[in-house]
Amino acid sequence: MKYFIEEKGCRFNILTWNKTNPTPATDGTYLPDIEYCLVFKGKGSPKYNDGYELKSKWYVSPLNVKDKDKYLHPTIKPLELVKRHILHSTQPNDIVLDCFCGSGTTCVAAKETGRRYIGMEIDKEYWKIANDRLNGINASGQMSIFTDFEKVEKEKI
Repeated sequence: MKYFIEEKGCRFNILTWNKTNPTPATDGTYLPDIEYCLVFKGKGSPKYNDGYELKSKWYVSPLNVKDKDKYLHPTIKPLELVKRHILHSTQPNDIVLDCFCGSGTTCVAAKETGRRYIGMEIDKEYWKIANDRLNGINASGQMSIFTDFEKVEKEKI
């Protein structure tokens, strides 16, 4: 049986983030050690980019506690994971949409990979954190003067 979206000419993939250190509180259920991301591509969409390191549907890493503390968001995603998926599925200057922007990880990943972005967030506190983060300011108000310095140094190499 075909899925409805396939009948309409769309393709989809399920990507996973497999956590090596999930929170142990399960309340009698399975560990929360996998998160899913659904990727839909419409009829006539550009092909995915090449690069073996970008094509895996799964990503394994620990919870990024450091970023969780830095940006005060309980479900923050690893920046490298999001960047990898953006690099695989978009072209430079494409627009990346994140309807549940949270602390702005997807917007930061889009910015750092040369994509434009639209981020939406209903929670005013997280919206402010995401905006500050895009400007090099963490949730405690500390600004990093080296925000773009590392990127500039990498481009010189």
